[in-house]
Amino acid sequence: MNKLKLVIASFAMLIFFSVNAQDANTTSTTETQNRFEVNRSKLAGKYGADSVKCVMELSLYREFYKQWKASKYKEESLVEQSLKSWSYCFHAAPIASLNMYIHGERIARYYIGVNKDNPEVKKAWIDTLMMVYDQRIEYFGDNKKSPEGILLGRKAQACLKYEKDSSQLYYPAFRKSFEMMGNQSEELTLYYYFIASIYYVKQTGAERDLILENYVEIQDVIQYNLVLNADNAKEHSRYEKVSNNIEKNVKKFASCEKLIQLYGPKLEANPDDLKLAKNIVKFFESRRCTKNDTNDTYFNALAKVHAAEPTPESALSMGSMALGRGDEVKAQAYLEEATKTLSDSNALKKGSAYLLLAEVYRSRGMSGASRSAAYSVLKYKPSEGMAYIIIGDLYTSSAAKCTTKGLRISYWAAYDKYVQALNISKDEKIKSIARKKMAVIKKSFPENQDLFMRNLKEGQDIKVECWINENTKVRAR
Repeated sequence: MNKLKLVIASFAMLIFFSVNAQDANTTSTTETQNRFEVNRSKLAGKYGADSVKCVMELSLYREFYKQWKASKYKEESLVEQSLKSWSYCFHAAPIASLNMYIHGERIARYYIGVNKDNPEVKKAWIDTLMMVYDQRIEYFGDNKKSPEGILLGRKAQACLKYEKDSSQLYYPAFRKSFEMMGNQSEELTLYYYFIASIYYVKQTGAERDLILENYVEIQDVIQYNLVLNADNAKEHSRYEKVSNNIEKNVKKFASCEKLIQLYGPKLEANPDDLKLAKNIVKFFESRRCTKNDTNDTYFNALAKVHAAEPTPESALSMGSMALGRGDEVKAQAYLEEATKTLSDSNALKKGSAYLLLAEVYRSRGMSGASRSAAYSVLKYKPSEGMAYIIIGDLYTSSAAKCTTKGLRISYWAAYDKYVQALNISKDEKIKSIARKKMAVIKKSFPENQDLFMRNLKEGQDIKVECWINENTKVRAR
C-alpha cells in the first residue's frame, strides 16, 4: 500500500509539473480575443495526436469511474483503474471532455482524503486538484454554466480548505472571482470569500478595513439575490443562510462601538474623502448602528455623501437624525426635500417622511402645515395612527385659543382624532397612546351643568372655529 501511495504521489507531481510547463509556454492574447478558443485551437484536435488511443482510454476511464461511483466512491481498485486512463486523457487530450475535469476533481479529493495522514502525498494531490481547476479554466473557461469566474471561486474554496495558512494564494483568487461574477457569484464562494478576508488580514497584516469593505460588497450581492429569488424558496434559503453565517462572523470585527472607534478618527482626519464617507454610511447601515452614532460619525459621513450625491433616502435619513439631535431647522429642510423627491410608489418611506415633517412643523408652531403633513401621511400609510395623534395634539394645544361660549371645545375635536388613531392603528403601542390621551383629555370636558347653562346638549353637532374649522360633537365628562 505504501508503494502504491508513492506511485500515486509521483503521478500527482508529474501532473503538477507538466501543467506548470504548459502554462509557462502559453502565449497571451488581447482582451478582445476569446483566449479559450485560442487555447483550444493550438491543440492537435479534440482527441489529441493519437485519437484512436484517446477514445479507448476515455472509454476505459469512464467505465471504471462509473463503477467507482456505483460503489459510492469507496472501492479503491476501481478509482485506481479509472485514474490510469483519466491521466492519459488529461495530458494528451485536454478538451476531449468537460466531465473529465469534474471527475478529476472528485478523484483528487478522494486521494487527498485517504492520504490525510501522509502530508507529502496529500500535498501532491492538493497541487493536482489546483491544476485540474487551472486546466479546466484554460480550455473551458468560457462555459456558460461554469465560467472562469465561477471556477476561480471554487478553486479558491478548495485552496482555503486544504491550505488555510496560504491566504496570499486563495484570497486574490476569491477577489478576482468576485470582480468577474458580481451578482452572479455562487453563495458559497461569497461566504468563503468573506472568511478568506479575515484570514488574509490576520496572516498578512493587511488593513482591517478590508474585512468591512468586503463585507458590505458581499452583502450587497446577497441582498440582490434574496430579492431576485423571493419566489424561489430553495435559492432564497441558501443565500439567507450564507448571510446569517456572515453576520455571525462579522460581529467581532464590526460592533457599533468598534465602527465608531475605527472610523470616527478616520473621518476627522479625512473630511473630504467621499469614498470613505460612503463606506462609513454602508458599514453603519449594514450593521444597524445608525442609532448608536454617539460621536456623529455616521451623521457627518451621510451629510457629506448627501451633499455630493443627494438621494431621497439620504434626505430622509438626514432629516430623521437632525430631528433626533434637536436641530429642527435642518430637519425641516431635509424632510421637505425627502417628501418632494421620494416617489409615490415608495409609499412607506414617503409616509414616514411626512410623519417626521408633521412632528417638525408641530414643534416649530406651524400648526396648519403640521396638520397638512399628517393628512399626507395617511395617503401613503393609511393605518398610521400616529398621524391622527399628532393632529389631536395640535388641537389640544390650541384649546385656549379656540373657544366657544367660554368652553375649550377644541378638546372635543382632539378627542375625535384620538378615536380615529385607535380605530385605524395596527400597532398596540400607538393604540395605548391613543387610549391614554383620550382618558386624560376627557377630564378637561365641561360638566353637564356647564353645557346646560350655555344651551348646549351632549351629542349635539358643533363647529370648532379658529384655525381648526372642523365639526365635532358636544361632550361632557
